[in-house]
Amino acid sequence: MTDPAAAPPEEDETLRRIRYLAPNAVTAVSLGFGMLSLVAARDGAWALSAWMIIYAVLSDRLDGLVARRLHATSAFGMQLDSFADFLNFGLAPAFLFYAYLTARPDLPYGSGGTAHVLLMLACAFWVCCAVFRLARYNVQAEDAPPTKIFFGIPSTMAGGLLAIWFLVGIKYDRPGDTFGGLKIFGDSAVVPREVWLYAPIALVVFGWTMASSLPMPKGPNSSNKLALGFVAVNLVAGYILGFAQQMPDVLAFMPTVWLLVFLVWGQVSQTGRGMHPPQLFPPPTRPARRP
Repeated sequence: MTDPAAAPPEEDETLRRIRYLAPNAVTAVSLGFGMLSLVAARDGAWALSAWMIIYAVLSDRLDGLVARRLHATSAFGMQLDSFADFLNFGLAPAFLFYAYLTARPDLPYGSGGTAHVLLMLACAFWVCCAVFRLARYNVQAEDAPPTKIFFGIPSTMAGGLLAIWFLVGIKYDRPGDTFGGLKIFGDSAVVPREVWLYAPIALVVFGWTMASSLPMPKGPNSSNKLALGFVAVNLVAGYILGFAQQMPDVLAFMPTVWLLVFLVWGQVSQTGRGMHPPQLFPPPTRPARRP
């Protein structure tokens, strides 16, 4: 007769390794999308480069889900995910914008003058903010209890939004272009040259939101069924349209609204304004008193 208080049988070592490797394999696939984005941007395949960043966003959601479902979270997985996020949402979006803006003959960024230097500084600022955001998140995850609040916009959201609005921009860059399916804003809607001229400002602003301490909920309140249903429908639509490379103007809707609503909430809500991130650096140590 089996003792109910006995310890559960030890897990087979091969199965245990597979269980822990599964989420890391998803992260490796996401890393591959980031590398493909860099190659596509180098070759002038602008849309493909941006879609690869979106693919990385979608797969980034999956590795966390797989890890939780398999009870396979680990410190190694967290570090691997951070390195993938640096490439996918730090380096890849910056390189895409740099390559695209310097390749357009109607913009001053490829001439090697002051505008070119400013673009390089904006791209470098974006990458530095992404690195800072990821390093701070890892430190706080180790030293502080988990919360339902992000401090600073997640690099996944910031990089994904930059890529999706880039796709919207090139979709509406020319009248009659059918790239990305139906144009929900109408065929007559055209992105003016000035939007691309001031694109480096978007890099700086979005970069700052990553490095900031702005509070932002990780998800809707679990008690609000309507909000949960809205998020679920948009999440499913995002995976379908994202992997199909269709209608970036629809894909941009939900994350943009979510970002704007909670950025405002963090500033006008007393609860939001009262939230502060855990201390980044260790507290000062007092010298021991001499007896």
